[in-house]
Amino acid sequence: APKVAQDEIAAIVRMQAESLLPLPPSQIEVAWRTSPSTNGTVDVTIAAARSDTLRRLAGEADVFKPQTILPACEGTARTWHELFSERERQALVLSLGARSTQVCLVLHGCVTNAAVLDTGLNDLGLLTGEANEAPESAPVIERFAQDMRAVLESFAWTDSAAWPMLVLSDGGPEIDRIVAALNQAGLNAKASVPKREALGMPAGLETGGFYEYRAPLGLALMALDGTAETLDLYERLTVAEEEKKARSAWYSTTLAAVVAIVMLLVLIGTWCAVDVISEKRLGELVNQPEFEEARQRQVLLRTVARHRPDLLGLLTDINEGENNGIILDSLHFKKGQTISLMGRAGNMEQMWMFQDNLRQRKGIKNVLISNSAKDAKGKKITFTMVFHYKTFTKKEAVL
Repeated sequence: APKVAQDEIAAIVRMQAESLLPLPPSQIEVAWRTSPSTNGTVDVTIAAARSDTLRRLAGEADVFKPQTILPACEGTARTWHELFSERERQALVLSLGARSTQVCLVLHGCVTNAAVLDTGLNDLGLLTGEANEAPESAPVIERFAQDMRAVLESFAWTDSAAWPMLVLSDGGPEIDRIVAALNQAGLNAKASVPKREALGMPAGLETGGFYEYRAPLGLALMALDGTAETLDLYERLTVAEEEKKARSAWYSTTLAAVVAIVMLLVLIGTWCAVDVISEKRLGELVNQPEFEEARQRQVLLRTVARHRPDLLGLLTDINEGENNGIILDSLHFKKGQTISLMGRAGNMEQMWMFQDNLRQRKGIKNVLISNSAKDAKGKKITFTMVFHYKTFTKKEAVL
């Protein structure tokens, strides 16, 4: 992406995600961060996942009350960068699990690209210590090497500027065998083990423990130093959950107030039932001409109040949210008709963002851009938007 302001990069990321991802934006959560700029451009790392999957995982982790939930590759990369040997500015880091392998391209300790292969230690026979000795392991390793080449190609790997390929290891012979097999298959790999001199481990603590807990250790380090730029896919969901809890508390308070009012009305009704006013006197009051006139006056006042245009409320809704670069020129507001809004924007993206902001307002519906064009000087985008506002734009709302 070009080196521009953060809000403009956010818009670029949103458009790229909408064009690349297979689901609508409402069903996907996206987190991103930028790398240091080079020659006027910046690299952007995007993490994306289905919203329903994230909600389910967040619900399972809710018992721990986490402040942040991050991808496991973030923790693995941080642990390698801080606690393992072969510390490089940029490297391809492989983390072998029992049934899968995590491949991370790491730059300055941060993940810039990641993939997961469905081949792990179990498939390679490493848990039995017979990987290179068993004949049937050869095709498995060859298939693993082919998958690795596909991943490298997707990472824009070039032989002229090859990154170091490091396989995280606990120092045992099993990982050494898989490293040797990868080298035989044409991949220049090397084992990376925890640095005892940098860990300050007490006597009796083995490096295998750091290898086994490499992902949570890295996440713990990130929590301790308060790393700001993380791929937090749960941030927006967390905010939404807090707002939901706040609304729930408000509803509870409102319900309690309604119950109290109902009880008060019951007491008033009981008091009126035993009042000294006789039924005859009430009947005489109702039959008086002044009573009927007062009743009709109240009906008319309620009707006028219900259909009165809420222009101040409309202007407040239009100005909510971030509407950078938007200048409004005129507003056409008439009962029973759609509202027409005319204005100018610095570019098309600002106009679209303004349209999205209007769509998020509770009382505004069916926002459409009916006309857009460049102005006479070609520096601004003039546009016309039409939308419905509450009940005032319905035909039956005309008195």
